[in-house]
Amino acid sequence: IELDKNITILRDKEEELEKAISHLSEQEPIDVDEAVTTTTPLYKQLLAAFAEEAATEDAIYYMGEALRRGVIDLDVFLKQVRTLSRKQFMLRALMFKCRQKAGLAG
Repeated sequence: IELDKNITILRDKEEELEKAISHLSEQEPIDVDEAVTTTTPLYKQLLAAFAEEAATEDAIYYMGEALRRGVIDLDVFLKQVRTLSRKQFMLRALMFKCRQKAGLAG
């Protein structure tokens, strides 16, 4: 009796999931740039700077991996990391100023 009850519950849930999947597949694709919105231009600038800083950090990491694997030489690595580090510094300074202006924790 308990097993039949659980089987019925699982079938109902499976049917519910199939309906949700078919409903979602009928909808238009979501524009990722519009998926996250901000309330003010300052927050939009902070969000953009944060995303760019995270991408810059990833780029520096992968430059290190390329150097470690011998894909690039030391001169190329140093030149690129210096450029990326400057960019990262400016983005972090911008985020700091945005946080100050918005009254958020530094």
